[in-house]
Amino acid sequence: MKTLPLYAVENTDHLVLPSDFNGADLNTPALELVNDFKHSAPDIIDADTPASDTLAMMQHEHSRLKLVVDSKGKLVGLIGLEQLSGQTIMRRVANGDLRHEILVSDLMRPREQLKALAYQQLQSCTIADVVATLQHSGESYCLIVERHSHQIRGVISAEDIAERLHIPLNINKAPTFLNIFDSLSS
Repeated sequence: MKTLPLYAVENTDHLVLPSDFNGADLNTPALELVNDFKHSAPDIIDADTPASDTLAMMQHEHSRLKLVVDSKGKLVGLIGLEQLSGQTIMRRVANGDLRHEILVSDLMRPREQLKALAYQQLQSCTIADVVATLQHSGESYCLIVERHSHQIRGVISAEDIAERLHIPLNINKAPTFLNIFDSLSS
């Protein structure tokens, strides 16, 4: 065994983010942009966390999306910044909920509504294939699942792709009754 030399962190040393590396484009293998839970822990939050605390936490952490787990650590849903928006919370308050009692579980997208890609599919796909899939489905993110072992292996997000590739990427969601109602009442 050998001892490695240690160096001082100099003033010119700076923090880098994945978006600082320009090596990716639409022809890059899709797996390069997957947040793979085999290599990094998932960004999770407990379902019973107050929504207002979650919004502040996610803004502070610069996080757009968290997996929601129950008290046993089982995935029960996914929460994004759009579900925590002031408009969503105000709608709940207008319907009689107390702001401090609104939980992540009240606003999250439940597990049964989440979509996934198979990890095995991504091994032979490009980022362009994933973008086309997300745009066609109207999904701004999806989970990555190992189908044979039934493991939720990761997550991929249109916003992360857009940021990493430095391109605008719009996902047009299929309108829901609530979206239509909101646009008529505005």
